[in-house]
Amino acid sequence: MSNISAISYFSSEYQDSQDVQSPIKPERNLLAAVLSRAICDAFGSARCERHITRSARQWIFSDLTPKIPFSFAWIALQLDLDPKFLQDNLRMYESNTDDIQERLSFLR
Repeated sequence: MSNISAISYFSSEYQDSQDVQSPIKPERNLLAAVLSRAICDAFGSARCERHITRSARQWIFSDLTPKIPFSFAWIALQLDLDPKFLQDNLRMYESNTDDIQERLSFLR
C-alpha cells in the first residue's frame, strides 16, 4: 500500500469512526445557537439595545433567501426547519408576546 493510499484509507476510516461515535455536529449546534440568539434578541424580555432587537427582527422577517449562507432561511434549512413556517409562527408571536416568553425559556 503506498503512502498516499494508506493516508486516504486511514483518514476515511477515521472519518467514518468519528461519524459513528459522535452524533453531535458542532456546526449544527452553532447554527442552532445563532437562530436561538436571534429569536431571544427579537422577542426576549431582557433589556437590550433597540438596534439589536430591530436587527434581529429584520434578519428573521427578511425575504427568504435560502441560497445565501447564514441568512435566516439558509440556517432554518440547515436545521431541517421550514423557514416560511417558522417565520409565520414568529409573526404570530409578535402580537402576543406573553406566549413566546414561556417558549423562550427553553432556548436559554
